[in-house]
Amino acid sequence: MDATEPDLSARWIRFAEAHWGREPVAVPFAPGLRPEQAYRVIAAACAAPASAVHFATARGRLPTPGTLLPGPDDRDLNTYANRLGRQLDESGWLLSARQPLWRDFEIWSRVRDLLAGLWGAVGRPALPVTAELSVGQHCAGPDAPAPRPGSIALTWVLDGTMTVRLWPEHTGTEFQLTAGAGDLVYWPAGCRHLDHYLDRCTTLRITVPAHPAAALTHVRELIAERMQQDSVYAGAPAALPFPPPAGPDGRIGAAEPVAGAARLFSRLAAGPELPRELRITWAARHSAAGLEPVPPPRAASRVDPGVRMRASAELFRMPDGPGRAVWAANGHTLPVEGAAAERVGDRLGSGAAFTARELARETGTPAEALVPLLSDLYRIRAIEPVDVDRDEDGSV
Repeated sequence: MDATEPDLSARWIRFAEAHWGREPVAVPFAPGLRPEQAYRVIAAACAAPASAVHFATARGRLPTPGTLLPGPDDRDLNTYANRLGRQLDESGWLLSARQPLWRDFEIWSRVRDLLAGLWGAVGRPALPVTAELSVGQHCAGPDAPAPRPGSIALTWVLDGTMTVRLWPEHTGTEFQLTAGAGDLVYWPAGCRHLDHYLDRCTTLRITVPAHPAAALTHVRELIAERMQQDSVYAGAPAALPFPPPAGPDGRIGAAEPVAGAARLFSRLAAGPELPRELRITWAARHSAAGLEPVPPPRAASRVDPGVRMRASAELFRMPDGPGRAVWAANGHTLPVEGAAAERVGDRLGSGAAFTARELARETGTPAEALVPLLSDLYRIRAIEPVDVDRDEDGSV
């Protein structure tokens, strides 16, 4: 497989036909992500509070790594690794950041586009995928080998070398893969593994849920989030009297806060709102290629009617009732309605540049009426200015 072939879709189709759902494999498949970009994101995650960052040595994971994490003086990976070499007396180490990509839109969108090519070949995941960036040297992964029946994994080696010891449960065969910079390590669901990072190895790992039961957690979280917004649920007492009150027949019923929560859960699960919310969530996930969380949108700003714009991301359009639709781009959604909006969506899909005034003439809609929609599209990075030129009359 040519790791530098520009046609990403063709590369993924060949990969899927040869390897997807089969045996673990290491193949050339550069992701277009540089190790210094990965380190920048890892360092940003380490500097932020409540980030999912883990640091391990050959003795295991450290709960409080402290100064072993990148600091303001560690301007690049070499500087950081050299400092750790002195601090740890040349012993091995491994630093990992879970779900860090949303901090950098450029890197997030690059990985999103990479995954979108794969999903075009094998189908899109119904649930969010997990991204993890890691850098390490002479250190095994912090987790002991354990069955992973519900996860598919893709690991790109951005720099250095790593080995992966695998125990495929469906074959019973134990073997080891070696991968260097520009290689992709893939294993289907049902494998145990143990990573070993060799010479300042940097990796990007994408883990894909593959077990149907994983959907339960997702649905439960959606319902629980809506329950928290209900005044009855939010006002439930934290304690009950003892002994608990009995009914006229002497029986003690279920604790009312618990019973009330069960009734509310059932009502929300059976109501019409949940299916629509799931559809909208799916539209957002489709536009993010499953890569969640997503970068936040831009701050609100008004698009100038005379500035030439062009679509900068795939716009996924989903019907949402008569004359209504939900548009999604970069993991964010917009409710739209009306024929004029649909014509705007068609124009965006053509890839041609436009101004709001040009769209107004084509759709028969006043330009000022289109500005709010275009401003929303700019906010979620679905469109970008081509240049700062105004249209023919030069007006604002």
